[in-house]
Amino acid sequence: MRKTLFLLIFLFSTSMLWSQWSLGGQPRFLQQPERFALPEKPLLLPGPDLAKAKEKALANPENLLFALPVSVDISWEDGVFYDLPDGSAVWLLYLRLPGVKGLSPVFDELRLPPAARLYVSDPQGRTVYGAYTCQSLTYSGRFRTGFVPGDELVIEVFLPAFAKCELSLMRLDYLFEDAEAGMEKALFGFGFGMSDTCHYNVHCPIGANQEQVARSVCRIMMTLEEGTGWCSGALINNTAEDGTPYLLTGFHCQDGYTPLYDLWRFDFEYEAPGCENPAQEPPYLSVLGATFRAGRQESDFLLLETGPIPASYPVYFAGWDRSSAVPDSAGLLHHPSADIKKISKDTNSLVIHPQAINWNNGVVTPPNHHFRATLDLGSFEPGSSGGPLFNQDNRIVAQLHGGFPGCEQVVIYTGRFFYSWDEGTDSTQRLMEWLDPLGQNPQQLDGYDPLFSGGLSLSGYARTEGGAGIRRVRVVLSGDFTDTVWTDASGYYQFDSLPAGGNYEISCWKDTL
Repeated sequence: MRKTLFLLIFLFSTSMLWSQWSLGGQPRFLQQPERFALPEKPLLLPGPDLAKAKEKALANPENLLFALPVSVDISWEDGVFYDLPDGSAVWLLYLRLPGVKGLSPVFDELRLPPAARLYVSDPQGRTVYGAYTCQSLTYSGRFRTGFVPGDELVIEVFLPAFAKCELSLMRLDYLFEDAEAGMEKALFGFGFGMSDTCHYNVHCPIGANQEQVARSVCRIMMTLEEGTGWCSGALINNTAEDGTPYLLTGFHCQDGYTPLYDLWRFDFEYEAPGCENPAQEPPYLSVLGATFRAGRQESDFLLLETGPIPASYPVYFAGWDRSSAVPDSAGLLHHPSADIKKISKDTNSLVIHPQAINWNNGVVTPPNHHFRATLDLGSFEPGSSGGPLFNQDNRIVAQLHGGFPGCEQVVIYTGRFFYSWDEGTDSTQRLMEWLDPLGQNPQQLDGYDPLFSGGLSLSGYARTEGGAGIRRVRVVLSGDFTDTVWTDASGYYQFDSLPAGGNYEISCWKDTL
């Protein structure tokens, strides 16, 4: 007799998977300090050599690091447990890295059971990240958060009774201060309000015809073996128009470094609601983790595939033009100095740069592989790199490599999509296999807007409590649309072409025979 058993397994839907989704709230040590007191003294770690830190940060002038790592080996034994009457517990880690201006923990192993909650904050609770749950984590098991100001950090984990949880910190990335006036902005002056005053917010009148494509553009916080850096990028459409989260940015963003793509963070909707700079930092929607797909130094392109993007995110997948045509005008969308989204414009025809370019990191790119433009409005800065350049038809034709910044006579060089398309030797060095999976060979492709497509995807994983994928689980979708699929060897499932705005429920069964 065949017996079917209903299993309690953990289904991570698209609206949660890989994103830095959190529940909000406050850690218990802040709510009940008399019950969950921090240790009298923090775990004191050796402070970094800030002079050497400056030298390392300047090692790659084409892409400066704004934070550097210090290796640690921290696990449960380094914190304190508070046991609760119902068998649950609260774990607290309080640490200090003297002399630094901000800290971000990087976990090489973080697996939370259902009902567990993780917070990262400073001791006073001025900056709090979380609560993170099992639905916030990456499939790789690695994780990181944003930066907490100051040289002290608190990590709190609530553990339900009899729960199994894995936690290990491999490093702390730290912000540092440079003593030389003029270097301050280049080294650590990144974030909200730090860009030059000659920039235009994306919702200013000059961006009126690019409101839709602006939704494709994001800020990228890059985790590298050597530290943390900022770039810009954009989601890009493919001929299947299925919402595969391909993201185009600049190759030089990671060139000379060792990228840890599964820890890269992509911040969407980080922008002012209007033309004026807001008084308070606006929120943003983040996705954590990506996979390398293709890249090439000559035209300075890098194509990644992020984790599934939550259906609730109002993103857009930009169209592109791979023809040899020179744009009549162009708009650059980007995040200068990791600030809110900005737009820069050249209202004249671009120029194909006929000479090789010697970049200040020692790279030489071939003739004709870049457009040259003199901006009429706006500028660019570190952090703008990789930002998409749109032609007069609002299709991507290049991405920002570099140039001569400032607020007057700003010249930019952008790697041409024309060469990125098919010049490489295989699929790891060109775009065509990824952006034309149907083999249609178009010269141009319009953008794809999930908000108006009438077809969404819902995907996730069936996993054990320990995080291992479960194969051959029957996943049933009910509600406004019904369907049944089976998980693959990794536990992955996906439902496609779902009506937007519908209500759905997921249930699952595993045949034990």
